[in-house]
Amino acid sequence: MNRERKDTDLLDLLAALHAGRKMIVGGTLGMCVLAGALSFLVPEEFEAKAQILPPKEQKQGFGFSELLAALPIPTLRLGEKGTPADIFIATMKIPGTRRMMVEEFDLLQRYDVETMTDAIEVLAAKTTVDKTEEGTIQISVLDEDPQKAADMANHYIALLDLTNRKISHKTASERLDFIRELLEEEDRKLEEKMDLLEEFQSEHNAISIEDQARAVIGAAAGMQTEAMELEISRQGLILSGLDAGHDRVKKLQQEILLRQEAMAILRDGLEVGSGDLLRSKTLQLELDENLFLPLKQIPGVAQEFATREKDVLVQKALLQLLLQQEAEALIEAKNTTSTVQVLDPAVAPEIKARPQRLLIILITGVLSLFASLSYTLGMVYVGDIRQRWREERRGTD
Repeated sequence: MNRERKDTDLLDLLAALHAGRKMIVGGTLGMCVLAGALSFLVPEEFEAKAQILPPKEQKQGFGFSELLAALPIPTLRLGEKGTPADIFIATMKIPGTRRMMVEEFDLLQRYDVETMTDAIEVLAAKTTVDKTEEGTIQISVLDEDPQKAADMANHYIALLDLTNRKISHKTASERLDFIRELLEEEDRKLEEKMDLLEEFQSEHNAISIEDQARAVIGAAAGMQTEAMELEISRQGLILSGLDAGHDRVKKLQQEILLRQEAMAILRDGLEVGSGDLLRSKTLQLELDENLFLPLKQIPGVAQEFATREKDVLVQKALLQLLLQQEAEALIEAKNTTSTVQVLDPAVAPEIKARPQRLLIILITGVLSLFASLSYTLGMVYVGDIRQRWREERRGTD
């Protein structure tokens, strides 16, 4: 038996849509009306917004912060990867901040929930904290009461400032304690180094090495010049016919020896020159009373003095820098200024944020229309399949 198979074409679909036009239009309108009616059952909520400026990078200290960065001193920087603005946002999103919000505004009763966890979840759903395209930080809070929404948004900022100052004061106090311990230790080291320097000066009579060296060189040069002049005079007397035993020649010889002894003392010091050369009791001065540094000892004494003096100067500079850091930490510990710059505080909104009834009705209408069209076309397609199935069954029979 020959039979002709007919497929569903576009005309059949258009005919089906035309036949079901009342159901499509009526169903769409009915769903829009129902959605509009149900939207009135949803409580109205107002959205209050506040904006703050992102925090600046941490300020530098009085010139010593870079050196202390390598030391185990806590800093205000809470994160490593996030920016300061990200840290502000994270601070307002942490459960601790939201727990304080729940307690401040009695949100357990306001949200009609039993546990703190549920209240925090509802508050998180009604709160948006994020960076704007302009780079500021915006806090948005939804609530049925417009003034309450504004108060909650502003209180987020107050809690952020409170948290920042608490962390700042704690960090500054710990830093202050650390610096004061360091100051005490370094002050003790300074006293030790100053005692060593003073002991070295007393031992070597190193009062002012440059001036003393200049004086020793000048005195030695003068002694040598005088000795040479006396030697010339002595040789002149001998050439004039006087023998070496003459009183005038002997006197000049003694003066020459005295100057040579003095030059030996200036060159080698009393301990070295107190042997064969040192005959006169007038030259036997005690070392503590001798202001001249021996020429041979000046380089070593000068180097050792410079090393010890450098230790003292470095220690003094370190103490001065630590005192500056102590002052900075003390200022931070006592600082009560706000850590947040409010660009635009939240005010009670005049227009509700949700529900957006027109948008709800529009979306419902689009979805209902799509569902009605799909249902109508689906029924045509299913009817066509059934018809084919019947025809095939009759053909086999």
